[in-house]
Amino acid sequence: MRRFLIAAGALSSAISTQSLAQDAPTSGPTLLEPIYISTPLRRESPLVRSTSSVTVIDEAEIKKSAAPDLPSLLRSYPGVSVSTNGGMGSIASVSVRGTKTSQTLILVNGVRIASATSGGASIFNIPLDSVERIEIAKGAHSAQYGSDAIGGVVNIITRQGGSCGDDRKVCGSATVGVMNPWGGYTSGNVRGEADGLTYSAGASIIGTQGYDFTTPDAPWGIHESGDNGFLQGSANMSIARDFDWGRIYGDALVARGRTRYDNAFPLDNQQYTTTFTGKIGTRIDHSEDWSSTVELYSGIDNQRNFRKDQPGDSRFDTSRYGVFASTEKSFDTGGVKNVVTGGVESYREKVDSTVDYDVNARTVSSVFGQYSAEYEALRIDSGIRYDDNSQFGGVTTYNIGASYEITPDLTLRSSYATGYRAPTFNDLYYPSFPGFPPASNPNLKPEKSRSWEAGLNWRMGADTTVDVAFYQTMLTDAITLDQNFTPVNVGRARITGFETELSHRFSDEWSGRVSLDLRRPIDRDTGKYLVNSDRFKATAEVTYSPAERLDLTAKVLYGASRYIYDFTHERLPDYVTADFTALYTIDASSRLKFAVENIFDEQYQTNLGYRAPGRTFDLSFTRTF
Repeated sequence: MRRFLIAAGALSSAISTQSLAQDAPTSGPTLLEPIYISTPLRRESPLVRSTSSVTVIDEAEIKKSAAPDLPSLLRSYPGVSVSTNGGMGSIASVSVRGTKTSQTLILVNGVRIASATSGGASIFNIPLDSVERIEIAKGAHSAQYGSDAIGGVVNIITRQGGSCGDDRKVCGSATVGVMNPWGGYTSGNVRGEADGLTYSAGASIIGTQGYDFTTPDAPWGIHESGDNGFLQGSANMSIARDFDWGRIYGDALVARGRTRYDNAFPLDNQQYTTTFTGKIGTRIDHSEDWSSTVELYSGIDNQRNFRKDQPGDSRFDTSRYGVFASTEKSFDTGGVKNVVTGGVESYREKVDSTVDYDVNARTVSSVFGQYSAEYEALRIDSGIRYDDNSQFGGVTTYNIGASYEITPDLTLRSSYATGYRAPTFNDLYYPSFPGFPPASNPNLKPEKSRSWEAGLNWRMGADTTVDVAFYQTMLTDAITLDQNFTPVNVGRARITGFETELSHRFSDEWSGRVSLDLRRPIDRDTGKYLVNSDRFKATAEVTYSPAERLDLTAKVLYGASRYIYDFTHERLPDYVTADFTALYTIDASSRLKFAVENIFDEQYQTNLGYRAPGRTFDLSFTRTF
């Protein structure tokens, strides 16, 4: 912690000194367009009036980040915890507000991508270059999305088509880059619009030799000397057409990566991962205040593990196909604006694996309703959903929230929600070895949660914004392992937390941001801290633009120690990392980016026995056309 305070203090001093050294007042405030989000309510709504906490990571923020991949980008944001089994291409666990990875719903363009066997999403296999923005809706949202949305929802939105911002109908960009550990990448994308049609298409290739992910004393004797490389190719597209009666749209992302990891000989130590999401949909505008939407979607997570020159392999393939339909009606009653939404959703999950599961498919059918109301400064959002799962029956979840605009610059919010997580196929049906206790339990019930939060957003003038949130999540019927390592529904947990973020623009040249993430994740049965759950995290970031064409960004992150084992209550040490990014605009069409992640080569782990990335360099050139 002391190292973080020293580094953050240096950044703060630099900002303060610059602020005091100004000889002339800065230019007038810039009026920003309101930000709209779609994740919390599954429809567009203004961010500033959201009744739950939402973080938006836009394209500009992604560009100035030193992160080489998606897990590295997400780790510094309040409420988000990331742990990895090494560097680029390794298994990465992403969770929100102290819950487990399987209790956080990961979406790509609104389509769930998690494996039905492990419950985790292959987020490492989502190329950062294909991402346009990310919305992180915190707290339970099962009333909107069903299973897994206990801690929150991370919705990764890929590049969309649309206007180029000038008179051009078509525009695009191409990027080439090199990095150390030695590797390189190239990507390109094009977008445009014509006669009501908008479109976008892109592709990328990235490869790195990596480094040795594990330490010599890694558990279970898995350490193997040698670098763990990663190679990935991907493509993404979106298309939409507007008509007098509504809109037709579609999008897709496909990525295939190959990762080498460490494992005990002769077990598998290489993996092919294929990730696909796609949907097609239509919106029918019945009138100015009534519309309906129908979407067909698919998500695939395929994993093949093998060892070169060794016979056999293992496969864990998940395919998911579904349909979503809703209708939305707005109307006024007196001074109240009302929005009523109702709909149905149904999807089928199927597992194809070298492991022989007793049941390898299930169907989830759902009906849901939402009601929102605005009256002067007050906004209320509510929702209810019933999910019928062919494996264990029905679950009903609901939420209600309110925001109140005390002044145009100060908004209070609060919400209460229930959530659930369906057991995975591994939890229910993973086969046991002869002579050993059961490795699964077909009688498991869904994990359930109750959560609340209270927060405020205060725009303290044109240049300063503060966001604060207090929250608590109570988990029951949590799936834990008994003394025979068989999953059972006996766990109870309570996660209490506080998040705050302060951003301020000191001048046209200087801006800064700090955030704190403090939580107390407690196992209510033992009174001990939950394992693999962050307890404290802090970040400080400063951006300096000394010239019109140059932007410099420095970021410091402190991660507190975390507990890793229930039976020993062992902890991984705390750590401090510092990143730096320089963006230089050569001309109107060309940009250079130089980034260094973990400048001081901090040696740390987020999973026992797995080295987090050390110092990495990244140099790229982008040309727009």
